[in-house]
Amino acid sequence: MKPNAISLQRLVESLGGLHDARVIAIEWSAEDRRLRIVVDDIYANNRGLPEYLGPMQATVMFSDASRLSVEAELTLDGLSIYDWTISRKAPDNFSSVIAFSPGGKVALECRAIDIVRIEPPAE
Repeated sequence: MKPNAISLQRLVESLGGLHDARVIAIEWSAEDRRLRIVVDDIYANNRGLPEYLGPMQATVMFSDASRLSVEAELTLDGLSIYDWTISRKAPDNFSSVIAFSPGGKVALECRAIDIVRIEPPAE
């Protein structure tokens, strides 16, 4: 899926900022200036509610990053997303902050944000 800026912001808001989605992987490619974050369930915020669609693993790609800051409090239970906010800095530039639980965040500026893969988890 490749939504435009407004629909991407609305999508993330409708997903509760991906609250409670567990982080499976965070990968940084310095050569490509790309950050990839994989979560276990893009719908985790709705778990236990009638509208919950079931677990769906998702990959979020941040491309052509111009600024990146990462800090995370690592525990044996791993990281989960507490909240994700996106704003438009210029016509071709996003600002994004993903807050983690138990603590930390990824803050970056980039040219594109794409949810490139949504699929049920492998069994």
